[in-house]
Amino acid sequence: MMTTLTLGFAAQAAFGFVAGLIVGVAYFASLWWNTRLFTTGSSGRAIALQFGRIAAAVAVLILLARLSLVTLLFGAFGFLIARFSLLWGLGAQR
Repeated sequence: MMTTLTLGFAAQAAFGFVAGLIVGVAYFASLWWNTRLFTTGSSGRAIALQFGRIAAAVAVLILLARLSLVTLLFGAFGFLIARFSLLWGLGAQR
């Protein structure tokens, strides 16, 4: 039988991982648009998008840190998994 503490840990870990994964996918997928803006000469838009990407990622990680250390750690892990998944998937398209 699971105790409340164990269930709370699992719920926090799952929430953090899913939140980190979603933010990570959005962050690294928008990197394609950012690169495209830089290469087409829209430097102002590219810089604004870059600041927006960083601000959104930092804001979500701060919110996860305010919830608990567990959600922050699993959120960061989800963010890294998203990075590895997208880079591996995009690298396979060459």
